[in-house]
Amino acid sequence: MKTKILIVEDESIIALNIKEILTNFGYEISGIAPNGEKALHLASTKLPDLVLMDITLQNREDGIDVAEQISKLRSVPIIFLTANDKNKTIDRAINIKPYGYILKPFKEIELKTAIEIALKTFEENQKLTSKIIEIKSENMSLQSKIDIDEQKKQRFIKLSHGYIYDNENFLLMFNGETFELNDKENKLLKLLIKNIGRVVPVEQIEDFVWDGEFVGEGALRSLMFRIRQKLPKDFITCHSKIGYQILGKFSKN
Repeated sequence: MKTKILIVEDESIIALNIKEILTNFGYEISGIAPNGEKALHLASTKLPDLVLMDITLQNREDGIDVAEQISKLRSVPIIFLTANDKNKTIDRAINIKPYGYILKPFKEIELKTAIEIALKTFEENQKLTSKIIEIKSENMSLQSKIDIDEQKKQRFIKLSHGYIYDNENFLLMFNGETFELNDKENKLLKLLIKNIGRVVPVEQIEDFVWDGEFVGEGALRSLMFRIRQKLPKDFITCHSKIGYQILGKFSKN
């Protein structure tokens, strides 16, 4: 498959000359755009593999700004073509990280070399980015597994007021006394402990405890009433119409 190149150049003679050069080198031309509006349209519809961008377009439109807009639309290598060799212009162009900067007039081989280098560099960057994403994903999966394994190891969780929660047998203990928790009470307590110090929204509690099933407002209040009978009065704080919260520090053994 031929490499597709978009030419953004307001001078038609120069644009056609570049098109002929690129065609002779075996590239496919995605289109010629004399201004930013058409350049953005062609970049998003023709999906070129590379963009050759003149810095000064029709009505003195700024090609650097257009290049920046294209970069926001999609990831594509951009090479600037310009007769402007002022440091200020070069510095502005560098800020958007182009894959090349060619001063006019240029030799045909210079253009081809710049294009091939840009395409190769872009390909390597894409591979590197994909690898980084893959590594991050693997690390997240590994961390998730570690967290689950650690949670399994942490059988006893020391809560405030001297209470201890048995994460394996779903028991609440205090001064040698054991309070057995049913499935929903256990889910509720585990969720609040996991988010200790933070207010857990009512919607999140209902979704977690009842596995996404719709329940009436009274169901959570009834559940909260039952579990509070087994805990100190201020152990679970209610934030009206917002959620519930366990305050204080705890440690895991």
